[in-house]
Amino acid sequence: MNVTEVQSQIKTKNLDNFYIFTGEEWEVQKIYINQISKVSNKQVKRIDSITDVFSTLRNKSFISQSYVYVARDDKEFMQNEKLYNLNLGDNIFILLITNVDKRTKFYKAFKDKICEFGHLKPEILKKYIQKEICLSDKNCEKLMEVCDFDYGRCLLEIDKIWQYVDGCVREYGKPCDVDINIVFESLLDDGTIYTPSKDAIFDLVDSILDGKPSFNLYQQCLDVGEATMVIIKVLYDNAKATLQVQSCESKDIGKSTGLNGWQIKNAMKHKGVYSNRELINIMNLCFECQKGIVTGMIEEEFAIPYIMVNV
Repeated sequence: MNVTEVQSQIKTKNLDNFYIFTGEEWEVQKIYINQISKVSNKQVKRIDSITDVFSTLRNKSFISQSYVYVARDDKEFMQNEKLYNLNLGDNIFILLITNVDKRTKFYKAFKDKICEFGHLKPEILKKYIQKEICLSDKNCEKLMEVCDFDYGRCLLEIDKIWQYVDGCVREYGKPCDVDINIVFESLLDDGTIYTPSKDAIFDLVDSILDGKPSFNLYQQCLDVGEATMVIIKVLYDNAKATLQVQSCESKDIGKSTGLNGWQIKNAMKHKGVYSNRELINIMNLCFECQKGIVTGMIEEEFAIPYIMVNV
């Protein structure tokens, strides 16, 4: 199954009751989940495992309302073949998987249900961005480039711009005429949105992925003015590359993962230090901190230490 097929089902309201979403574009997955919820007129209900509602699904007399159930990396379900033919009734179950292992019975049973959400094509991503914020084509392309064409990253940076604009409104007590493009260029120049990575960042990230987080290296990053968001991004990207290399069974790692030679060589240095689950947890920590900084739930100065302590 591909994204176009899911899109077609949503448009025709001819939905399946089971989907498997995977791929790096989590934010696009959220958009499709919300569209499925809207079209089916069913509320989204996040669960840890489909087994959490197993008894309810088996006994229709208990069902008073149907839902779009969403679970991430539901190992209980994936490893239990007895659940593969579970009758979902009027419910829809969407399973989000970080990595798909094509060797498993689960993959063989549901490969026609798996939809991979890769990075959007630049022209489509530009349309998504310009729905969120009125950036010029030139600045839109800059934003896509610094975010590695990742829609989720783009949204985080767009939130920064709106946070800045909201701060101006609060300071002056009334709406002010703000040129969004000037704001973007200013935040880009001062490193709030993006600062090219220097050696200090890579040394710090290497220490974390080697299982020996160094606060001395973190201090070096602070001394040279590295932006917190950039450190988090580099850590996320390197943890993800390590996960891809570590879990890849193919002899041609580059072809299977899409990583270049430098990325593979760097990831190989950290192979085996953490389990796949631990690497996923590091990525989730990064995402949690990015979101926390943008929403004001996490103070920026505490984000990296928070990640290092939890790792």
